[in-house]
Amino acid sequence: MTSMAERAEESGLPVHRLDLENDERFAEDPFAVWDEATDTAPLFYSPAGRGFFVAADYDTVKTVLQNPRMWSNLPSPITYTKEEVVIDVPPITMDPPQHTAYRRALIPLFSPNVVATLEPRVRELSHELCDSIEAAGSCDFAKDFASKLPARFFLEWLGVTEGDADRMFKLAQAAAFDFPTQEERNAIEEEINAIVGDVMKARRQEPRNDLATAFTQIRIDGEPVEEKLLVGMATLAFIAGQETTSTQLSYIAWHLARHPADRQLLVDDPDVIPDAIEELMRVYNTGGPAGRVAAQDGELAGCTVKKGDRIFIARSGADRELDREVHLLRTPNRHSAFGLGVHRCLGSHVARMEMRVGLEVWHERFPRYELPTDFVARHRYGSFMQQLTRLPLELNPA
Repeated sequence: MTSMAERAEESGLPVHRLDLENDERFAEDPFAVWDEATDTAPLFYSPAGRGFFVAADYDTVKTVLQNPRMWSNLPSPITYTKEEVVIDVPPITMDPPQHTAYRRALIPLFSPNVVATLEPRVRELSHELCDSIEAAGSCDFAKDFASKLPARFFLEWLGVTEGDADRMFKLAQAAAFDFPTQEERNAIEEEINAIVGDVMKARRQEPRNDLATAFTQIRIDGEPVEEKLLVGMATLAFIAGQETTSTQLSYIAWHLARHPADRQLLVDDPDVIPDAIEELMRVYNTGGPAGRVAAQDGELAGCTVKKGDRIFIARSGADRELDREVHLLRTPNRHSAFGLGVHRCLGSHVARMEMRVGLEVWHERFPRYELPTDFVARHRYGSFMQQLTRLPLELNPA
């Protein structure tokens, strides 16, 4: 059987080295790297790691993500690493029809009606964090607000105790941003699962009004969910709920600190914050490594695909293809920040609410802020997403 590289050459696909493990430019300006990838071609071949195809424009990304029969998420290897590392985070690492049944059972836990009941607590936590920041007079927004808000909210909602919460926060960061070996990733997941598993056992014996209790009450075709799967789903909910929201909030604040007119628009009219969030997610998509594996032979963009072929979904560049400039009031807004197709993010309503409330409170408390004149942004890219390493802000409280 011909290799991916040979078939790419036969089909006339460009070869472009997208190397997420070793390209130091990701630390300096990841969005320039994504733009370069999208400018290469809608589909190209990267010889980095074990070699993989790259879906680099919005239409190709959409085609792949909306065809789970052709492009499977099970198993779920990290597509671009030199060493094969498989992640097991159900229900993402399931395909229909199994995925459909689990997703249907999970949707009510994250519905708009449920999210509305959580908003007051997120607003309260936002003010508590701002109180601490105001007392200090300056902050690292990424560390002191963007990371703490979703972590404190989600761990409290999940029902994790304070002692375990600190450990869970560190483990989630390791899972999202390190490049672990399979053994190291297994160890991280086992430790997270042990903490979550203990919470689940406690809630079976003594139910509470929290997310862990809701998870224990899930039924698939009338039957309780196997404990390992249940813990895996709750673990995914925390890692995704913590790191994606935290990282996206930091990129939003980074933009606003560099563009005073955009910041002032949010201060003057908080009602535009939801539209602004959509636009800033589009331009600064944190870009999880959505990899897929071909489940059968087929064709994509004129290139022959064989069962087992790997493809990386370059969502960060694909979303910026429409326009690399920010227009906060853009509507409608086409982006893939929460994914596309059957594996679209279940927690999107929660994330949108957290970001909206966090930004409302932040701009109420700190309408004027700016970056230090000597600040140079540095980024890191890990097995789940990219992130600003720090975001110092100088504040002028209202």
